[in-house]
Amino acid sequence: MIAFLKEQINNYTILAKMEEKNIVEDIVPISYKIKIQPTLLMHILQNFVQNAIKFTPKEGNITIQARRSKEGFFVYVIDEGIGIDESKDLFAPFKRYGNQTGAGLGLFLAKNAADALGAKITLKNREDAKGTVATLLLPVRKRSL
Repeated sequence: MIAFLKEQINNYTILAKMEEKNIVEDIVPISYKIKIQPTLLMHILQNFVQNAIKFTPKEGNITIQARRSKEGFFVYVIDEGIGIDESKDLFAPFKRYGNQTGAGLGLFLAKNAADALGAKITLKNREDAKGTVATLLLPVRKRSL
């Protein structure tokens, strides 16, 4: 999982540089094994990062963090954008907020991908009010006997 995530971050770094923005990698676990559909995972991460790049100002940073806990494996994409309106259903189809382009399907499709993986995604404003935190939780699956 960590190697996959680092490979994706490398790709996102190239995208961000084209927009004069920076990707900051903050991956704490050395390894984490999980059986998962990589295409669905990539879709979620790509949506989070593309939104972060879209809303972060030039020369700004997009931080991608990974943490492991009792609950599972967390990936956070933290931007320096304008933040979100937490009262809106950001995962509804064809909804766009702010003055950015797009069909308004990205988060809707990311949510469907997360549901298919048994994962959870959330969006919230940063506590310092300087952007948004997109969170993906891949929960620990209990093994059945």
